[in-house]
Amino acid sequence: MPVHAPAETVRRIRWLLCATLLVMLGAILAPASGRAALTTFGSPLSVPATLNTATDLNYQGSNSDVAPSAQAPNGIEHTYHYGADAALWNVALASGSPSAPASGQAVKVRLEGCAEAAPAGPSPLTQIHLQSLSPLPGGGAKVNLSSQPFELPVCGQNGASGSTVSTYEPINLCVSQGDYVAFNEEGGFVEHVYQSGVPLQVLGSMKRSTLDSFIRNDGTGNGASLSALDTTPLDGFAANENEELMLQATLATGPDATPACGGTKGVPPPLAPMRVSPQTDGVNHSGIVSVAVFCRVSPECKGVATLSTHAGLETYGHTNFSLPPERTMHLPIRISSQLVKLIRGKHGVSTTLTVALGSTKVSQLITLKIF
Repeated sequence: MPVHAPAETVRRIRWLLCATLLVMLGAILAPASGRAALTTFGSPLSVPATLNTATDLNYQGSNSDVAPSAQAPNGIEHTYHYGADAALWNVALASGSPSAPASGQAVKVRLEGCAEAAPAGPSPLTQIHLQSLSPLPGGGAKVNLSSQPFELPVCGQNGASGSTVSTYEPINLCVSQGDYVAFNEEGGFVEHVYQSGVPLQVLGSMKRSTLDSFIRNDGTGNGASLSALDTTPLDGFAANENEELMLQATLATGPDATPACGGTKGVPPPLAPMRVSPQTDGVNHSGIVSVAVFCRVSPECKGVATLSTHAGLETYGHTNFSLPPERTMHLPIRISSQLVKLIRGKHGVSTTLTVALGSTKVSQLITLKIF
């Protein structure tokens, strides 16, 4: 024989189910205003970094120092260049956008890859920088800012490989809408060992992607023009088709970006034009109470002060005011006889004082008593 729950129990269960559904629905429909203003752009990091900066950039330089077996995966012999400072940035991606969708701050950069050490030679130079670049009208880009130095892991050490993703947090790396975030390295030339600089394995083979590069000793710092018209067989500008810099940037705007980058992170909210502190004030025999307020703005604070219930549904009294700046003044407000009776009966009542200067309002709880 089935057992039936009491009607009251059934009603409670139904109420709990409805309440749970409402909470879940509220979480789903809640506005995203509280979320961080963060977006990502750049490479989706969808393939491992199998190409490097020393042998896989599109320069015409001599390959006389290359062993016959040193060939790229497509069978084409590597070409070499000067092992000097280099900047690399994506200009077209098979998936995603290579440039910043808005102005703000590149707060985090994820870079895939590692530095290849020579089998018999000194440790490779692994110091890198991150840069913000603005595109030039004739092609290429201008260097705006460079980050503090970072270190790239060495391939084979601590499990590092072309699939290793390192995360860097540059300080105040500001970007404008349409800017690129670039990878900058210092070459690391060592004759016969790192002839074209240290091979930094940070590039991936990707059809329909293109990265630009610019190589020149002391030629990729802040303010440098990396013009597409500046080309030589061994340095300058090169467009590298079907290659992708494995770099992804996180862009912060508004409250998540620092003031240096046009944001408000760490900036305290502006002070209200008037300050009203919690206070207890006495009502005199004429039904007048004097409330203390402080004016912060020049040449004066001019508006209306109102005493009301906490919900503001009923007004007990109001007055116009015009106060000098940087002084605490007492505003006399005549309150209703109804409130006076209420104060006498309860030996004190809490009310809300609201001072309004145009569209700006400041409210504070005020306790009123008969003194």
